[in-house]
Amino acid sequence: AGAMGSGAALDVSRASAPAGCYLAGRGLASAPFAAASAQEGGSMVDRLYAVALGSRQAAAGGLAGIIARTASAPLDRIKLLFQVQAMEGAGVSATAYTGIGQAFVKIYREEGILAFWRGNGVNVIRVAPYAAAQLSSNDFYKKMLTPENGVLGLKERLTAGALAGMTGTALTHPLDTIRLRLALPNHGYKGIGNAFVTVARVEGVGALYKGLIPTLAGIAPYAAINFASYDMAKKLYYGEHGKQDPISNLLVGGASGTFSATICYPLDTVRRRMQMKGKTYNGMADAFVTIAKKEGMGGFFKGWAANTLKVVPQNSIRFVAYETLKTLFGVATTPI
Repeated sequence: AGAMGSGAALDVSRASAPAGCYLAGRGLASAPFAAASAQEGGSMVDRLYAVALGSRQAAAGGLAGIIARTASAPLDRIKLLFQVQAMEGAGVSATAYTGIGQAFVKIYREEGILAFWRGNGVNVIRVAPYAAAQLSSNDFYKKMLTPENGVLGLKERLTAGALAGMTGTALTHPLDTIRLRLALPNHGYKGIGNAFVTVARVEGVGALYKGLIPTLAGIAPYAAINFASYDMAKKLYYGEHGKQDPISNLLVGGASGTFSATICYPLDTVRRRMQMKGKTYNGMADAFVTIAKKEGMGGFFKGWAANTLKVVPQNSIRFVAYETLKTLFGVATTPI
């Protein structure tokens, strides 16, 4: 969804994956400075223009993420409830939600229409920098990894996507943890600020980063496959320099999002459960074993249907909105 930078200090000569991940986690100030660093030999005017261009690119990414996430917030909440209702700290019984339609009706009757956007405030705060960082840094990493012949292959696209996903995730994981807590019924928090303070005081600051390792493990392949499959599908459909059509891109974005989300969904379920209040599992491996033993393979895919219904419009809107906003903001569109 959601928002991106790449880091002024990012040295192209250190573009290996580990170094890239480390720097990405440190420097999301980035999108404006990524472009500026490429202009180091130019005049001050050139560099100021590059910073402004990078700012517009990051703004396009952030707005695209907000638009897409808000549109799909009801399905996202239902997906989260399916994923965590089997846990003791969820605040509901393990069989409270049995289907998408039933969940919609139950939430509407018991909590009202606005409940579908519960936690969306913190979600928007999270998704803006996340989408800005992820989308703009993907463009930056693709430029950085482009070989001398100027043709990006599948390997470079996968690497750029993985690094972009980890860049956004590392910076916004605490907000994602709070979003999950606020999405649960009877959560007991008085708002975003109160949730942060309470979690840090009662459970320690480390609780805000619970599930980070499986999150990074999940987002790297997801973002890699999502970005790469979107680019490659467009290349096959339009050709090397074909004129792109927003409606077709909506369909391509939905397909690439569904494909990548399905492959990585088990890791997402484990991540959500590890973010729950209290002690859940003794690490990622224990979570996988426990879920498989107690719930079977189906336990890893709880909420998959709701997630798929959410991912199709969200992924489509995000990609198309980003490309449209870049054009409106005067940012050059990169070739497929």
